[in-house]
Amino acid sequence: MTKSCILKSWNAKIYEVIMAIGVSPVYYPTQPTPPLNLELDNTYFLVKLHDSQVFYQGGFLNEPKFVIFNSSVESSFHPDSTTQSLHKIFFGQKNQPCHLGLGINLTDWLPARPTDWLRITLKYTVCQNKPLQNLVTQLEQTGLLAQVSLLRPDWAVSLKISKIVVQLMSFLLQEGSHQEIFSCIIDLNLQHLKAGYHVVIGSQSNEILPTSLKVDTNGYLTDISGNSLSHLSYATIQVLTLKRRGQEIARDEPWWELLETAKDQILDAEPTNDQERRKLSMYWRSTLTQVRILARKQRGFLLPEIKDIMRVAQVEVDACLTPQRANEAFGMEDFPDDLRDCLDVRTPQELYALVRDYQKALELSQKLLKQYRNPNW
Repeated sequence: MTKSCILKSWNAKIYEVIMAIGVSPVYYPTQPTPPLNLELDNTYFLVKLHDSQVFYQGGFLNEPKFVIFNSSVESSFHPDSTTQSLHKIFFGQKNQPCHLGLGINLTDWLPARPTDWLRITLKYTVCQNKPLQNLVTQLEQTGLLAQVSLLRPDWAVSLKISKIVVQLMSFLLQEGSHQEIFSCIIDLNLQHLKAGYHVVIGSQSNEILPTSLKVDTNGYLTDISGNSLSHLSYATIQVLTLKRRGQEIARDEPWWELLETAKDQILDAEPTNDQERRKLSMYWRSTLTQVRILARKQRGFLLPEIKDIMRVAQVEVDACLTPQRANEAFGMEDFPDDLRDCLDVRTPQELYALVRDYQKALELSQKLLKQYRNPNW
């Protein structure tokens, strides 16, 4: 059970602390401002396990112990499947915090849509015996050895093959007594999700759980005064954001292949008169309509980026079919209705302006990706 107590300081200020066994709610700690806020329907996001620590006290088991850390991810993006991951198996020491030093992507880059959600389950399990001596034999008997042989000696990898993970966890936990010392479920609803760090902390005993936390500029979690959480277990996840991902992510998608095939045919055609240009223009406009219909069914891409990709292709085709427009110094005539519907622009001037904005968004996203690859992120 969780109970709250109110402590009064000498200067009459009131502070609240929580004495608890179990885990806390999800905190959004004090932290540096994220480089890009999450904007619904206009950004991509990725959820990363940024940091984690496990602390277990003596008295549970006397023999040397090992700790298993695994996760599962459910989401509205893949509603019929759950991704199970085994991240690390290591030998730990009781009564000492063990900093796992993990930085693992729990999801791919996903479009931030207001109706979507994720549920992330993280578990730290302490086991009594040393099951590794029998593990290889068990894996050989079940045919899993070849599939698991790519693991590094320290096991510090993520197995995102749910069937293997479930069976492997079963083998490990059958070997002896075990106890979950930290297990949390993090529900993330995109409607209210923020970019940056999110934290869950937990304890096996009536430790004081701080109600105010912070993540410093180096990515370290402390209480609001800068003190380490040495007697607690915790998990810090990070929500990263990108403005756009670029055309490469769309390769092999039916709508992208249709768009590129039509564009390449027009660019290779080299029309010599107005009749040929009109014929190719009608073919292109018909293709864009089909692309628009197909793209609506894609859940892995932002609709604004799909339109951006179509607009970039339109600029290339326009330069081929109406070369006099290539320098953008032409009249204010409107696009035909079908082009306006497909591209969501009214005039060529609007088209070129949006394409320039897209290129700037891609440049920003590339800079952010380099920043996110920094170990401190």
